[in-house]
Amino acid sequence: MRHLPTTRHTCAGACRAMALVAAALLTVPVGVHTQAPATLDIYWIDVEGGAATLIVTPERDAVLMDTGWPRADARDAGRIQTAMRDAGITEIDYLLISHFHRDHVGGLAALAERVPIGQIIDHGDSVERDREQGRAIWEEYLTLADGRRRTVTPGDKLPLRRIEFSFVAAHGALVDALERQPPNRLCEGAPAGSFDEGENPRSLGYLLSLGAFQFLNLGDLTPNHEHDLACPENRLGVVDLYQVPHHGGGGAARPELTWALQPTVAVSNNGPRKGGSPESYAVVRDTPGIADIWQVHRAMAADAADNTDPQLIANLTEEDDCVGHWIKATVQPDGRSWTMTNGRTGYSRNYLSK
Repeated sequence: MRHLPTTRHTCAGACRAMALVAAALLTVPVGVHTQAPATLDIYWIDVEGGAATLIVTPERDAVLMDTGWPRADARDAGRIQTAMRDAGITEIDYLLISHFHRDHVGGLAALAERVPIGQIIDHGDSVERDREQGRAIWEEYLTLADGRRRTVTPGDKLPLRRIEFSFVAAHGALVDALERQPPNRLCEGAPAGSFDEGENPRSLGYLLSLGAFQFLNLGDLTPNHEHDLACPENRLGVVDLYQVPHHGGGGAARPELTWALQPTVAVSNNGPRKGGSPESYAVVRDTPGIADIWQVHRAMAADAADNTDPQLIANLTEEDDCVGHWIKATVQPDGRSWTMTNGRTGYSRNYLSK
């Protein structure tokens, strides 16, 4: 019978070395070689009613919708950069122009001078090119977007990692129902609303999903199209976080859609005297199951009863005295929960996804 050579003496040195390595590994502090997954971050940036909203994915891809006003002091570009620094990013991968109005696209030139911008996405050609101001906005946009412009239609997506990002409205067209829904009883007796021939009803709208979490932003979409998204059936299902359309202005929140969406939290990206109407605030406040309404600004023309809790308002002053604090949502990597934070005070509240 053949015996294997003894390893008693030769193993002693090797085994001793292995034991030392094992001991060293056991003494390494937890977390040195691992990194917690990054969160999904959403910033509502105060451009005084222009509704700039920045999304930074867990993979740190950046999607910005709208750039604020045209100003010689580049105020809104500076406020966007402040949010970018907080998120730890230096460039915008996708810039969405919801529609061609000064408060949404006017800050593009100033931002492009300061921040690298990748693809620029729109709903299609402006329908206000026959007006003097509309033509000037459109021609400047074409110059700035040259070579990186993309036009989308409902159902198109952004190629983001770990995030589902779908366009649900563009150029007056709306996405088909995302899944089969029963008739929406909230539509009974709800008027369809008047048709607007301008840019607002052409606004981009998108639905973002991360795990169980969903965020809906419809830009400046008009009430008639909100009605069409809700009736005769709700095409979008339920969401966790809802940006009130058109800065929360008069008629901007339609009950048949807002109540059917059943958001846990709504955000009004308004200015001190732009949007934030008592009419829309009441619709959102009365939404079944809503936990909180957050506002970028206190609506200065409205009473306290038509504004949310001051702890949930980022800016409390008139525009000339405003430093432009943001509101931020921090969504956990699995999408099961998120935190809303007031950039003015650091005050936070936590929420669970549906």
